[in-house]
Amino acid sequence: MSKSPTLSIIVPCYNHARFLPERLKSISEQSFGDFEIILLDDASTDNSQHVLQAYADQEKRVSETLFNDKNGGCVNEQWRKGVRIAKGDYIWIAESDDVSAPEFLQVLLHQFKAFPEIGMAYCDSMIIDDSSKTQCRYDYSHSEYQNRWLEDFVLDGRTFIKDYLVFQNVIPNASAVVFKKENLLVALTQNSMKYCADYYCYIQLLSNSAIAYVCKPLNFFRAHVHTTRWHSQESYYVAVKEKSTILKEIKHLNIPQSAENLAKSYGWLFKYRHKFRHLGRLFTDLHSSVSTTDKVALYGFNDISEYVLEAFSSHIQFSVIIDKKKSVADKKGIPVKTLSTSLLADIDVVVVCSFHFKAEMCINLEAQEFKGRVITV
Repeated sequence: MSKSPTLSIIVPCYNHARFLPERLKSISEQSFGDFEIILLDDASTDNSQHVLQAYADQEKRVSETLFNDKNGGCVNEQWRKGVRIAKGDYIWIAESDDVSAPEFLQVLLHQFKAFPEIGMAYCDSMIIDDSSKTQCRYDYSHSEYQNRWLEDFVLDGRTFIKDYLVFQNVIPNASAVVFKKENLLVALTQNSMKYCADYYCYIQLLSNSAIAYVCKPLNFFRAHVHTTRWHSQESYYVAVKEKSTILKEIKHLNIPQSAENLAKSYGWLFKYRHKFRHLGRLFTDLHSSVSTTDKVALYGFNDISEYVLEAFSSHIQFSVIIDKKKSVADKKGIPVKTLSTSLLADIDVVVVCSFHFKAEMCINLEAQEFKGRVITV
């Protein structure tokens, strides 16, 4: 390349050989083409490095291929490595198992021209499964705020932190984000977080810049069994500890009028620090009170319903998953539908799969005059 590219694409990979062809194809087919590609691999044990090297051999915009001999186990360090050698003024961390629409870069880069005060821009995401089948749009809802992700917006970073990020990471997938490099370099400090490193980075970055959101889903976030997420009591405790560190960081920012939301978020964190213990009690209830002939509905299309499906699908008859909006045709062959009296007519048991909205969901069932059993977490 004779001149520095506008944007650097960093592709950090670990054991995603089967997803890489689709991911890399979606990068090469971007309508905006002035970029370099930096390929990173953290000592994959599958065929990832071979796939990455073959791509580098035929894609002229690949500027670096850096393959670790030993797994570092730290996503944050892979990001830092890529950003340090990036030549572009903007950064896209394109996770190796996700996919993007052809206009992704063109649309998000436009946000920086339209709103010079922003340090990052992101778009909505569609959830896809292992086979790239669309599941649903990402659900940003939380009981403590109104859903503002139904339309585009630009917001001061500190306001975004105190009103939204204080409760949860509402930037759910790094692949949906384009960063201004000068802001990311400052924000991407060294840390050993396993589950919340991206979350922590966003707090650091937005403490000094604004953010833009595009409601069109131009990113396809792959949710599969190997997605980095807590899967046990031990890993959940680690995630809780990391969230506590993030809340302390927000407190140190001294954002005006943030104390109330910080207190609420600490309250949620304390209340659900034993989430897997609650799930254990739910599993006990299901074992003891649901028979193989019962027709069961899962109320809530989320991680809790996924755990229940994985644990009980072989011996419980799940008839439907109830969601507040019908966003997907089915999940593992089970239809996803909105709540209605007619839907509940043939259901014997409803399993409420939510902590935050449990009371509201039980009220909704009463309003539909559901006469069967209700089991809650």
